Amino acid sequence: MKIKILTAAALIAAPVLLAFQPRATSIEFSIAEGTSKTKTFTHALEMELDDMSMLMNGQESPMTPDIQMSISGDFEATVTDEYLKMGDGSPAVLLRTYDSMEQTRSSEMEMDMMGQVQSSESSTGSKSELEGSTVKFTWNEDEGEYVASFPDGDGEEELLEGLEEDMDLRMLLPDGEVSEGDEWKLDPQALKSVLNPGGDLKLIPEESDDDDNMMGMNSDFGDADDWFTEDLDGEVMATFSGMRETSDGDKVAAIAITFAISNAIDMTEDMREEMENADLPPEAGEMEVNSMDIEIELEGECTLLWNVAEGYAHSFEMESDITFLVDINMGISAQGMDMEIEQSLEFSGSMNGSTTVGADE
Repeated sequence: MKIKILTAAALIAAPVLLAFQPRATSIEFSIAEGTSKTKTFTHALEMELDDMSMLMNGQESPMTPDIQMSISGDFEATVTDEYLKMGDGSPAVLLRTYDSMEQTRSSEMEMDMMGQVQSSESSTGSKSELEGSTVKFTWNEDEGEYVASFPDGDGEEELLEGLEEDMDLRMLLPDGEVSEGDEWKLDPQALKSVLNPGGDLKLIPEESDDDDNMMGMNSDFGDADDWFTEDLDGEVMATFSGMRETSDGDKVAAIAITFAISNAIDMTEDMREEMENADLPPEAGEMEVNSMDIEIELEGECTLLWNVAEGYAHSFEMESDITFLVDINMGISAQGMDMEIEQSLEFSGSMNGSTTVGADE
């Protein structure tokens, strides 16, 4: 009798216990074929010069100036993606229109050398020849990569080089179902779709509003396409924070991401090209760039909201602290003297970003 009672109790308790088990959620990219989405990506960069050192012919310079310098930048790109054909968890054929792309970079500097104060300001805007163009991305199964082309055959092939198909943020998703609180590790390369969305968008600086260059101090230190390369390293962790409802009524999965990443970049050739095009005063003499190296560190957190029912990103927000180190080695020949100058600059600040995905087109 006791055995029968215990068996009955277990049968009754089993469904009750199962009801209290956390339900696994499938967070995957599964947008419907034929859907069209407009996406906007923004970045804002703010940095201040914290420290600077300078050596002349290997010795501390007796004339090292006191410098205050700030750098700021803004980036915004809007694209419209039409999913012509879907594959397994990714598009098989995607049509992307580059609606608008713009980048601005500004710097301000004040240099005090032995009581002589000079001020310099620089502002540069960048545009892309891709703006207004439509590019077709087709998955090549044999090569294991996307092939970019102009669907009407009318476009410069050079503009297609370095473009990336994934602007869906799907690299941030878990592999399989997850329950609230579950964590997974991400490859640092997954953040490139956020830090450098779309790859090389061919953003070319327009005529800049520059003051004097001040021995290269106002140099362009590159942008996201230079900073976040295949050498990007570090640790990126994601956590499923649970389901929530947005202000527009969408039920979304919230994914919290923390990261500490770094990269080292050789910018020597870029700096040499810039110095060749710089309009320096005659008294500056001949200047040769021996090397320019950048080290960049980012530490921060993101929130990705994912529309589970329709299988695409709803929105994304990122906040991060940035440390930016620049080492420049230059040779200068002026007034019958040859000098080797080594400059080390350390900046810190913030780099924040966001992504929004519009309703179906």
